[in-house]
Amino acid sequence: MIRTFRESSILWGRLMRKMVRVKLLLFFALFQPLLFLLLFSQVFDRLDQLPGFAYDSYLQFLVPSIIALTALNSAFQSGIGMVTDIEDGLLDKFLIAPIRRSSILLGKVMADATRMALQALIIVGVSLIMGARFETGVLGVLMMIVLAACFGIAWAGLSNVIALRTGNGELTMMIGILITFPVLFLSTSFMPSALLPSWLDIVATFNPITYIVEAVRALVNTGWDWNAIGKAFGVTAGLAVVTFTAATAAFRKVIS
Repeated sequence: MIRTFRESSILWGRLMRKMVRVKLLLFFALFQPLLFLLLFSQVFDRLDQLPGFAYDSYLQFLVPSIIALTALNSAFQSGIGMVTDIEDGLLDKFLIAPIRRSSILLGKVMADATRMALQALIIVGVSLIMGARFETGVLGVLMMIVLAACFGIAWAGLSNVIALRTGNGELTMMIGILITFPVLFLSTSFMPSALLPSWLDIVATFNPITYIVEAVRALVNTGWDWNAIGKAFGVTAGLAVVTFTAATAAFRKVIS
């Protein structure tokens, strides 16, 4: 156990140094969420005047969605990074190195979680500058970051499945975009449940990101809703079991 943690920590450090050196990786994962935050908060600024809109401003409603979007975007960077390691022959070098193969995946998961947490923290900072309020304070912000990072890790499992099955970074990115936008818009991310068409409201209840957004939204606007937080962690755990089982199977097929 100690050996696995030590090996994973070394691989985590390598990926962190790569992120620092290649700052564009951090920028591109944040560019779209920040753009959505700036534009949507202005375009839909008067939405709070509609009957059924129970939030002080659209910014207060939107911030949790942008935190979730950041995790989704960042998750597919994980798969693209896996393809890059395969194409560069780095994965082969890891496989012949005297380290446990589980350490390779664990180190990557640790690095993904750290990157997602940093990105979520940046979104929180920008939101504060724009005038957003966080009712649960610093502890609530920490919980939001944990929720976003956990969900992002679970979603990263899906990106790694696609990457390992296709072996193509461009295809992984295209599939990621095709999946991310329907998942995001077929939820309560940009419109309250009360204002959604009935069919879309039904679809949103089966969408895992809805539960993450609603839990974070409660932390931002109302307080500690442990029921929503518990559902969010439960859905994330279920998603992680599915995606990591598939990712592990795909990884074993690649290295066999």
